[in-house]
Amino acid sequence: MNEMTNESLRFFRLEKPALLVGLAGLAATAVLGFRAQEQFFHSWLVAFIFWMSLTVGALFIAMLQYMTGGWWGYIIRKPLLAATANLPLMLLAALPVYLGADRIYKWTNHAWMEADHILHQKLAYLNYEAFCVRGLVFFAIWNFWAFMLRRSDRAYDATGTPEAALTLRKWSASGLLITGITVTFASVDWMMSLDPYWFSTMFGISYVVGAVLLAYSFMNAIVTSAADESPIAEAADPVHFRDLGNLMFAFTMLWAYTAFAQYLLIWYANIKEEIPWYLIRSHGAWGAISVLLIVGHFFLPFLLLLMRGIKDRAKFLGKVAILIMIMRAVDYYWIIAPNWTTEGHHASFRFDPLDLTSILGIGGIWLFAFLRNLKKGSILPAHASLEGVKEAVSHG
Repeated sequence: MNEMTNESLRFFRLEKPALLVGLAGLAATAVLGFRAQEQFFHSWLVAFIFWMSLTVGALFIAMLQYMTGGWWGYIIRKPLLAATANLPLMLLAALPVYLGADRIYKWTNHAWMEADHILHQKLAYLNYEAFCVRGLVFFAIWNFWAFMLRRSDRAYDATGTPEAALTLRKWSASGLLITGITVTFASVDWMMSLDPYWFSTMFGISYVVGAVLLAYSFMNAIVTSAADESPIAEAADPVHFRDLGNLMFAFTMLWAYTAFAQYLLIWYANIKEEIPWYLIRSHGAWGAISVLLIVGHFFLPFLLLLMRGIKDRAKFLGKVAILIMIMRAVDYYWIIAPNWTTEGHHASFRFDPLDLTSILGIGGIWLFAFLRNLKKGSILPAHASLEGVKEAVSHG
């Protein structure tokens, strides 16, 4: 087995700073949250959604890579698996969301739900007991599939046989379907149910696409930061980074398509339970953020990633990836935060320090754990591709 571990890579130097930032962020969040408990839960949800999306997005991409093979995933395969190993950490991060559900979700007020004819019909789904059970099932499924992928990947590294590659493909094929369904339901529980009147059939797919885009952007930012260092420098070339840039480009367009399709369907249907969600986000500061998302999340990355010269140059590609990551955080904040400041068809805007400390607290610990996971094995796969699976399939 070809060992590719190299702890001198540039991004490994972030390990201790990430831990310090994470601990400081969590400490600040605890102090500030003790004085403003309602705001603590609101800010924590936004931060949790961002880092949870990155984690499940990495799981999706890892399964897609094992399903399809291809050179594009060679240098990000191990970082993807290291990100999926953070799922137990995200289970801990989810505890405040479930323990403080009554501070976050209006539907936890059973009497209010009973009194409303529309909401009364949703009680079978929107109730605290079912919410917690579904959460446990979601995390159990994701952790199980992530564990099986990592175990099967180690077996493939050790043997390189077509049978080991086929095992990876089988787990990925079933995992893509099951994870896709469960992540869709999780997005409804965590985000869409913040407004129990509102619903969108496009919300689940839009969330999945956004999570995958976020994970692609993070992986691009990581590998491009060490593109000139061994062993990544020997394993990757401009064509490789161009492929990663093209994938980020494709999911940028797909995110824009799903976001616009959701808006178009709601605008065209003009149903009174649906349209307030967009009316709130079309005025004042929230309207300005909507414009920022259109420009910064779609048009600017779209134009930059059209340029072959940017995708072939790792440093430029990494900067575009960081821009998209920032816009993903803004998008989650734009979706979530207005739900707690709504009066009629208007919502006030107030950025609280807890919004920053929460995302830094969870993020610092997440990045520290990610780098620790990545150190445990090889930076690059022991075998260049998964083409051996074709031979296994052909032989039954």
